[in-house]
Amino acid sequence: MTAKAGRPRGNSGARQQLIIAARQMFTVLPYEKVSTRMIAEDAGVSPALINYYFGGKAGLFEQMLRETLEPVRNFLDSVPDNTREHTNPIEVFMRTFYSVFIPNPDLPKLIMRVMSDPSASQISAIESLLKDMIGRVQRYLFSNTGSLQGVKSDMDPLEAKMTVMSLTILPFVAPKSILELHGFSLDEDFLNSLLEHNIRVLKTGMLDCELES
Repeated sequence: MTAKAGRPRGNSGARQQLIIAARQMFTVLPYEKVSTRMIAEDAGVSPALINYYFGGKAGLFEQMLRETLEPVRNFLDSVPDNTREHTNPIEVFMRTFYSVFIPNPDLPKLIMRVMSDPSASQISAIESLLKDMIGRVQRYLFSNTGSLQGVKSDMDPLEAKMTVMSLTILPFVAPKSILELHGFSLDEDFLNSLLEHNIRVLKTGMLDCELES
C-alpha cells in the first residue's frame, strides 16, 4: 500500500533538531562549506526534511536566524508603554539580549561575518532581518523627539546609543584571539557576570535611575 503524501511520520522534533544543528554548523563554518547532508546528519534526520520544512539550505539558514532572534522580537512587541515609567528600558533590553545570545554566543559573529562580505549569498536575508529588528529597537529605546529613553538628560542620544551597543554587542563579536590575549573566556558564568557589571557601569554614569523607583 502506497503511503499518502504529506507531513513526515515520526520524529515530531525533527524540525527543531534541524534548527539546532544548523545554528551549530553555520556559526563555526562558512555558509558554502555547510551542506544539507551535514546538517541532517548532525540532527539525526533525513536530508529530505530540510526541503520539506524549509525549502532548502537558504530557507533553513534564514529560519534559524529568525527563530533564534524571536525572543528579542517578542519582547520588543510585548512591552507595554506604561512599564517604561518604572523600568529602565535600556537595562531590560540588555538583559533580554544577553539571555538570547549567552546560549548562542557565536551567532553575532556569524551575522557580522556575513554583513562584512557584500558578495555573501545570505546577506539579503540578514539585512531584512536586521532592518526589522533595528526598527523595533529604535521604537522601544527612543522617544518621538529622538532622545534615548532611560538616560540622563545631559547625554547625547547618538553617543549614548553607541555606548549601549558597545557594552551589549562587543563581547559577542570580538575576535577570539583578542579575547584570549586579554584573558577573557566567554563562558556562561562570565557573560552573566559581565552583564551585571555593565549595567552597574551604566547606572553609575549614564542611566536615569529615577525610572526604577
